[in-house]
Amino acid sequence: MKKENRHKRPGAPDEREALASRDAGSRPSIQCTERSHLRLAPETREIISLAWPICAAMLGETVIGIVDTFLVAGLGKAAIGGVGLAIIFMFLSYSFVYGLMRAVKIRTSHAVGEGRRDLSFSFLLSGVLLGLAAGVGVFIFGRDASWLFALTRADPEIVPYAKDFLAAITWGAPATCAFAALIQHRQAMGDSRSPMILQLTGNVFHGFLGYGLIYGKFGLPALGASGAGYATSMTEVLLFLSLGALAVRDGRRYFVPALARLREATWEVLQTGLPTGLQFAIEVFAFTLFTSILGSIASTEIAAHQIALNVIRASFLPGIAISEAACVLVGQSLGKGYPGRVPRIARSALRLGMGFMAFCGLCFALFGPAIARAFTSDVDVLRVATRLLYIAAAFQVLDAVSIVLRGVLRGAKDSTFVAICGVSVALLTIPTFAYFLGKQMGMGAVGGWLGFIAETTLNATLLYVRLRRTRFVGSAPALATKDETKSEEQAAKAA
Repeated sequence: MKKENRHKRPGAPDEREALASRDAGSRPSIQCTERSHLRLAPETREIISLAWPICAAMLGETVIGIVDTFLVAGLGKAAIGGVGLAIIFMFLSYSFVYGLMRAVKIRTSHAVGEGRRDLSFSFLLSGVLLGLAAGVGVFIFGRDASWLFALTRADPEIVPYAKDFLAAITWGAPATCAFAALIQHRQAMGDSRSPMILQLTGNVFHGFLGYGLIYGKFGLPALGASGAGYATSMTEVLLFLSLGALAVRDGRRYFVPALARLREATWEVLQTGLPTGLQFAIEVFAFTLFTSILGSIASTEIAAHQIALNVIRASFLPGIAISEAACVLVGQSLGKGYPGRVPRIARSALRLGMGFMAFCGLCFALFGPAIARAFTSDVDVLRVATRLLYIAAAFQVLDAVSIVLRGVLRGAKDSTFVAICGVSVALLTIPTFAYFLGKQMGMGAVGGWLGFIAETTLNATLLYVRLRRTRFVGSAPALATKDETKSEEQAAKAA
């Protein structure tokens, strides 16, 4: 939000009047029409401005896990396997918290649109406290996870490394979960660059510290796999304290009113965030089950799956960033009382997401064999990985629609429908296709990945229909009747 508009009351004579006239269905002036041909639409520029730092920050967060695995490679393949297994369980335990913290973004963006900065800091405070509480639970879980590794029948050779790494990295769990709340709040305030800068700086710190603690360099003790975990946890604590200091600087004058409204804000965060938290957790569980089924078929299938998955991450991370930016803008627009801006935000986000992911799909289709060859020289793995990239090319556009519309509808506080849709479709398609087509019918990873086509098709269709049938009013959506929808479409065509 621009500084000069921060304290203006709703309805003040500024650019809002122009937006309001557009929402009412009036024709844009000739001057505005001419300028629109010379530059991107305002919604598109806002989405790009918010999305690219979000994407860079998410990439930096992903790199931390990759660096941990890379650094312990010198300890042997058992260490690589143990750290990789521990990271999977860490992601499972954090998935619910990351989904829950999306509510901080949604509620804060609406408060920003309403001009209620005091209210936005109530949501931040409640998110931080919930994150700290959840992080303590993860910390307790990580003290001794031997029972979990025994339950999953992990290779006894890798269990000591996994146990040590998990025990070390969970020392930072409270900071990691609370840091998620700070990130969501900052992005909802319109500042996605500060978290990005801190995350990328933290990556550099983590790399040097991890190397030192694993192998005893720079005067530090040699702790082996535990050193990688301690480096990550200390990095997360540093990031939490740094972004927390920015939040205290900006919001210290709102602390007393935020504290007075803490109980109500916490309930609102839980009400909005629990569906998304459960969705994230169940979807991650479904995907983990999918991976386990492929792993039980043959090493070739799981190896090809991992290669293709790492490749397509380059396409869906920017898609998720566009979705998160759309979520913020939708929430701010509804908070300001401009529901007519929501369709324009959705269109701009869809064009960006579909355009980028369609380009990635074209690359997968044209250069699939060459891309797979960069990861492996094994003929069987190469053959399967190439087929998986061809399948990925087929569902890229559908995946873009699904990802973007999730963000748009969540920004309108319609997170319950998004969660029900995501969970039911994921359980119906992802592990089911892997088991029946992949394992029972002998199609391997190819059969499992056909489930992604079914999943993205169903999700994109259901979310698009929901968007078309939603009438956005104020700060909450209400389903429109068929007559209302028809009359609005006619008015739009007439305009």
